[in-house]
Amino acid sequence: MENVLIYKKQFGLSHDFTFTAGTTALENRHDYSGGANTNLPSNDPEDAYISNTIDPIESQSSYQGASESSLFSYFGRVNYGFANKYIVSATFRADGSSRFGRNNRVGYFPSFSAAWLISEEDFWNIPMINFLKLRGSWGRNGNDRIGNYSYSTLVYSGQNYTFGPTETITNGSVSLVSANPDLKWETSTQTDFGLDLELLEGQIGLIADYYVKQTTDMLYAAPIPLVAGTDPPIRNIGSVENKGWEFAVFFRNRKSALKYDLGGNISFVQNRVTSLGQGGDPIPSGRVQSANAFAAKTEVGHPMGSFFGYVTDGIFQSQQEVEAHAFQNEGTAAGDIRFMDLNGDNVIDVEDQTYIGNPIPDFTYGLTANVEFKGFDLGVFLQGSEGNDIYNSTVRYDFTYVNRPVSVLNRWTGPGTSDFEPRANLNDPNQNARISDRFVEDGTYLRVKNVQLGYNFPKALTQRARLSKFRIYVSAQNLLTYTNYSGLDPEIGTIGGTLEMGIDRGFYPQARTLLGGISLGF
Repeated sequence: MENVLIYKKQFGLSHDFTFTAGTTALENRHDYSGGANTNLPSNDPEDAYISNTIDPIESQSSYQGASESSLFSYFGRVNYGFANKYIVSATFRADGSSRFGRNNRVGYFPSFSAAWLISEEDFWNIPMINFLKLRGSWGRNGNDRIGNYSYSTLVYSGQNYTFGPTETITNGSVSLVSANPDLKWETSTQTDFGLDLELLEGQIGLIADYYVKQTTDMLYAAPIPLVAGTDPPIRNIGSVENKGWEFAVFFRNRKSALKYDLGGNISFVQNRVTSLGQGGDPIPSGRVQSANAFAAKTEVGHPMGSFFGYVTDGIFQSQQEVEAHAFQNEGTAAGDIRFMDLNGDNVIDVEDQTYIGNPIPDFTYGLTANVEFKGFDLGVFLQGSEGNDIYNSTVRYDFTYVNRPVSVLNRWTGPGTSDFEPRANLNDPNQNARISDRFVEDGTYLRVKNVQLGYNFPKALTQRARLSKFRIYVSAQNLLTYTNYSGLDPEIGTIGGTLEMGIDRGFYPQARTLLGGISLGF
């Protein structure tokens, strides 16, 4: 539910005020229930398992539960404009979220902005530039996107335990997550300076922005020692800085038979962790099952979720090379991966790990084109990413029942046969599957995201059929992707969480979709 009050007032010919105030109330509730039954009786010999002798009634199970959250907000905004040249705005809002304890339930988020329309000044006398605006802003916003009840102790029932000399099984409840009553809003403070420019009566335009964004009190379930006996609670773990440039340009022509609207944008970003709270201990993240280890680490002075592991140096081609290198494992043999001894102690261990990749791109970009000519129209949208790395954990060697990559056909089978793909070995005594740069790939890509071609029949024809509109079209989504990444889809993003971006665990790729249609208007 939202209530908004708006009041506008003009003083003279130059002063314009707009006052806005309101409240927002949001409530979410999720009720769920379900059940299951296993070991159902069957007369089919193919289903003749020993477990079929279990009474199916004893195999029945059911569950139910509910979860709810609420958000209540007050907000106010004042806008002032003078002579259509100077614009100032101030906003303040207070948000109260049930996802935080009473100690820090309410967050306060102010913001300010100002703009100067230089092209409206009397001294402006450059006909080619019909619009020029300088602007700046500063503001804060909050994030409460965590699970419900994360600040409190969560108790789970149905946890059995044995007591006494007879080891009697007792049904009970247990706390699996520790409480954190001081949990509070994650807050982002951003400063932005920009310029808007249009030339030739709006046929050419440029938008440029420089921003600095400081995020503090980041919300994350950072790992805790196993001796704690509970799952890690959500905590406010530290702060991170993002800064960079954003540019957008457009070219338009709507006055001739050939109409077009071309545009492009590009965004550069630098990410750096500035604090991790008391102690400042690095946070491991992105567990990879094939290595049974974390592939990423977040540490002060480095980008969030940077890949961290061993550096490889080809493959041992002979036992003599194994013996001449630093000690790796007892079972290391010719055909295994050679790992670099970075600290020079002649032993390959965790002290030789280092940063091996960055999932954050140097820049991302997009291109759009819309063209119309004599009833035909064409729309194209492309997007891409440059300079980011992907940790390809789909390349697995630890299980016998998973598919191998096609590169295994070029595995090492003798001296000189391969310097990248290790020998085939079931037990992997050298731990070739450990986190290393051999699984880090360039995630740069360019994707033709959307293409649509259509034709609008002339009105002279549609009116004969008593139609106001007759259009046919064909379209394609994810039509083409250009990349050197060997996985199914380079567009991984932040699937799995902010600190696990760029880790490919075999997510289902985006589908290529081809459509054709007819649009009629009566």
